[in-house]
Amino acid sequence: MRTLCCVVAISVFVSGCATANITYTPRPGQDTAQTIKYTDGVGTLTEKDESRELFVYSRFKMQGPTQPTFTLGYANNTAAPVNFSTDNVKAYFRGAPVQIYTYSERIAEIQSEKQAKQVALAIIGGLAAGAAAYGASRQTYRQNYSGSVVGRHGITSFAGTNTVRVYDPVAGMLAGAAVGGATVLGIRQIEYNAESQEQSANSILQLNTVEPLQMVTGDLVLKNCCDPTPRPDDVIRLEVTASEKTSVFEFVRSQVKTR
Repeated sequence: MRTLCCVVAISVFVSGCATANITYTPRPGQDTAQTIKYTDGVGTLTEKDESRELFVYSRFKMQGPTQPTFTLGYANNTAAPVNFSTDNVKAYFRGAPVQIYTYSERIAEIQSEKQAKQVALAIIGGLAAGAAAYGASRQTYRQNYSGSVVGRHGITSFAGTNTVRVYDPVAGMLAGAAVGGATVLGIRQIEYNAESQEQSANSILQLNTVEPLQMVTGDLVLKNCCDPTPRPDDVIRLEVTASEKTSVFEFVRSQVKTR
């Protein structure tokens, strides 16, 4: 039983779970030329003029309570190349500025989290393996006995318990190895999860020189945002500057009610 509990604790530590229950609904700005179109329930805000075209939409139909992600596209309609990156974008939540991840920042954070989890799991796994090995190698056997004897003074009853402690190093090694193996699997799973996150980070908007009549797209991932409990008037505001003009895109933040 002791070994089973240790393995369960390790698996819970590694797996975890997240709930995606936040939606971001585009809201066209007043007195602007913005249009909104929907694809599979996801709305895209678009603004276009003679010098550039911009569009923004929520990266996922439903998102988690933190790190909201939006996809931004920019088309250069001028006759000169334009540099475009996350430096061209400012984000706000409840009127306060919100930092936007750069690619290098996100990768560094993923690597740091991975290493912290692997070290913590290795420590927990080592302690668990030691406890399992100790418990499995030291077994206690008890035997109850009772009876009666007929003597000169009548019948005398007796009862008792024999206790024998047995040390089995092989059982201890097997139990420790089982928990150790689970720890190795957990560390590998953390590695795989980090690799998936890094692949996802490749979609983050990076610095690009956009040639005339060319387009670039990328994701905007908001850092340390947002309050897990949305308010009725919550709005994500994105200010995008391109071709010497600034456009404002707003998304209403709502929580999907679950039973």
